[in-house]
Amino acid sequence: MTKFQLLVSLSSRIIQAGQLCVIHALREKQLGSAEANVLMFLYTNGDGVKQDDIVSGVYVSKPAISRTVISLEKKGYVTRKHNPADKRAYLVHLTEKARSEEEHIQKQYADLVTIAATGIPEEKVGEFIEIFRKVADNLDDHRKALLE
Repeated sequence: MTKFQLLVSLSSRIIQAGQLCVIHALREKQLGSAEANVLMFLYTNGDGVKQDDIVSGVYVSKPAISRTVISLEKKGYVTRKHNPADKRAYLVHLTEKARSEEEHIQKQYADLVTIAATGIPEEKVGEFIEIFRKVADNLDDHRKALLE
């Protein structure tokens, strides 16, 4: 296995472990990791966000985001309203229920980051971020080139 293949394998392991931790931490709220990721995006980027912006921000397909938003709506965490500028599109709004859970949900993510970074010097975390950002940019550029 090349070093880069090992990097990809470890990245997958990190993502899977992180998702399982989020699922476990938010089980009592009946939220899955995809739902929690969408809520975190909304907490960070504000209310009344277009679903397409969520797709871009969470890096998940349109159908997956649509299913996730519908699930969050059924659970009372978000509402969808037609975009006045484009009647075919929806704007996603947080409900009072979502706002009341914001601190708890954000804490689960913060705790997960703290645990993941345990024993890693801060400067190494910065290097790790730079490397992963470059890998993500390379793959995004390649994906876009494939679609042209």
